[in-house]
Amino acid sequence: MGLGAGSARLSQAQWRVDGAPVCTAAYGQDYPTIVSDGAGGAIITWEDYRSGTNLDIYAQRVDAVGVPQWAADGVALCTDAGDQSYPRIVSDGAGGAIVAWQDHRNGTNWGVYAQRVDAAGALQWTADGVALCTDAGNQQYFYPTLVSDGAGGAIVTWDDYRGGTYPDIYAQRVDAAGAPQWTANGVPLCTAPYDQGLPTIASDGLGGAIVAWYDGRSSVTSWDTYAQRVNAAGVVQWAADGVPLCTAPNRQGYPTIVSDGAGGAIVAWPDNRSGPTNSNIFAQRVSAAGAPQWTANGVPLCTAAFNQSHSTITLDGLGGAVVTWMDGRGGTYADIYAQHVLASGAVDPAWTPNGVALCTAADDQFYPQIVTDGVGGAIVTWYDYRVLDSHIYAQHVLAYGVVDPAWTVNGVPLSTAGSYQDFPMIASDDAGGAIVAWGDYRSGTNYDIYAQRVYGAGAVAAVPRGDAPAHFQLFAPSPNPTRDGRLSIRFSLPTSGRVTAQVLDLAGHRVRALATEREFSPGLHVLGWDGRNDAGVSLPSGVYFVEVRVGRHPEARQAILLH
Repeated sequence: MGLGAGSARLSQAQWRVDGAPVCTAAYGQDYPTIVSDGAGGAIITWEDYRSGTNLDIYAQRVDAVGVPQWAADGVALCTDAGDQSYPRIVSDGAGGAIVAWQDHRNGTNWGVYAQRVDAAGALQWTADGVALCTDAGNQQYFYPTLVSDGAGGAIVTWDDYRGGTYPDIYAQRVDAAGAPQWTANGVPLCTAPYDQGLPTIASDGLGGAIVAWYDGRSSVTSWDTYAQRVNAAGVVQWAADGVPLCTAPNRQGYPTIVSDGAGGAIVAWPDNRSGPTNSNIFAQRVSAAGAPQWTANGVPLCTAAFNQSHSTITLDGLGGAVVTWMDGRGGTYADIYAQHVLASGAVDPAWTPNGVALCTAADDQFYPQIVTDGVGGAIVTWYDYRVLDSHIYAQHVLAYGVVDPAWTVNGVPLSTAGSYQDFPMIASDDAGGAIVAWGDYRSGTNYDIYAQRVYGAGAVAAVPRGDAPAHFQLFAPSPNPTRDGRLSIRFSLPTSGRVTAQVLDLAGHRVRALATEREFSPGLHVLGWDGRNDAGVSLPSGVYFVEVRVGRHPEARQAILLH
């Protein structure tokens, strides 16, 4: 399905100040989620009330310049009877996506359904979606989450009330053709007593998945953090009902997870062990065999005063992770902080203890979401009350723990349109920047779906690129010499191009890859080096060379590392 009807209007919907409209259909659309399309654009899905009677599921693809590629206001993935809500999305590995949601079409209990849409916007599975679970009792405590199975399908996990009063954790694999692969209505990952909720999922790299959740088996009022691995055939791999990652006192809630690249995973969560009114951020790595790898009950990433909550996580490319959260240490309002934990479980010494401040602007900043920048740092987005109504901002933290100086202090505004914009979701643009989608109330009558792209250099896509030079330029690294291993590497491009950047020793051998054939937009870009090699090991003092190559044209600059 190409642009089709309405293409004249859609062709105008390129990136613009305050974001491009993705869907402005009647009544309302909300709770978008987003995934890269692998070509510099993104696929966005949301719940949609345009029928005026019930919620449905729609999706739209936008290209790298913000032009919608499918039918005006999106392709319907499911318009069956009853409500369909809280969709979540993952790439199908072929330019399309798989979307899962909770579904009330039978009118008595909620089930879990999914649909695949290809790069052209054509539905690939049964009309209105494939049933993954329609067992008695609700599959509706929180939204389902999913991860690619590496073969064109997906593994979906959810909270499940089929056991009675309290929810358990189940999962199902659906293949590229839309056929469920495991036990009908899903494989039980945990059916322990009391609550198990809010599962989060990561690939195990072998066609299976690792799922983490908060777990109330020890007490109906005190939650712990557990995890389970399920292989490609639907067989659980670890202890029955999961392995404990944290059983510290009080509540550990709402975990978030990322693969560690070695068959295991890193899980982060808000943690009340220091007291029921003070939440901090902890993390744990679990191996492919189900053994916790770090300090018992988790490594503290932030133990600052007051509450830290709503943590989210992304990979660092070296077996560690970058975690961001809402932070109340200021005492009055919530700010946005981030921290880097190494594969060893050590908090990165280059980063500020208790986290790097990404935004400490006036009033509240809420609901951060994170994506890797591809070179060890991360881009974070949130909604922000600094100017009366809530708006959408983003910030870039470099691999060595410094907020990117090319970006605006306290975040780049992606949308400050009238009235409310909230609950942003983020995906990589595969060029060092990101695409962000959100629910938007600027019409004053109902929520719509908007999106914006922010370049790696911190300019939103709608802003003219005044920093593009006449030719490729690589600037001297700074600071140089560097005494703490932190180095900024700046270069400018006259046009978009594929860039390879690496650090070389005196013999000309690569010690660290910073970017490999990555597409960058025109203008100024900043890469960071933390003084480590590709294995994450700190390099000795000495002379190194930073080489940046665009096409066949390389430039190199000397960098001195001192300890």
